[in-house]
Amino acid sequence: MKTSSKLTSKESFDILHEIENRKYPADGSIKLSDWCEQMQKAKYEAIKNLVPEVGLGCTICYYSDKRAATVTKIVSQCKIEVTFNRTKCIDYYAGEYEIFPELEGAPKVFTKRRNGYWVAEGQSYKDGVILMLHYQNHYIDPSF
Repeated sequence: MKTSSKLTSKESFDILHEIENRKYPADGSIKLSDWCEQMQKAKYEAIKNLVPEVGLGCTICYYSDKRAATVTKIVSQCKIEVTFNRTKCIDYYAGEYEIFPELEGAPKVFTKRRNGYWVAEGQSYKDGVILMLHYQNHYIDPSF
């Protein structure tokens, strides 16, 4: 297998999707709990090794809130810019939002850390704003 630095974005997502589509072996050759643990580890590693590309939908995680965004610039292998997607609130208390392809606001810079996570530039991983490349979601927590 190629290392993450040599993978294209498509190849890195293909690996993740292949892992997500694996089925528990029907012959029972491995305990279900062991298989689930192996799958979680493999999925976690695949997510850490995802390669961003311009146009990729992503999610900025601010504690309990999530903002839909799109990768707008690859600065380097370990630094990218993302911009918020325009959204429309359908039901605030149910957390339903429509995400549009149009972008708004200034780009935000994220850097990839040694642990594989993308974190807002200048912030620590422990308390920082995290970027998720494997899904796009928008949710504003109504309890705050």
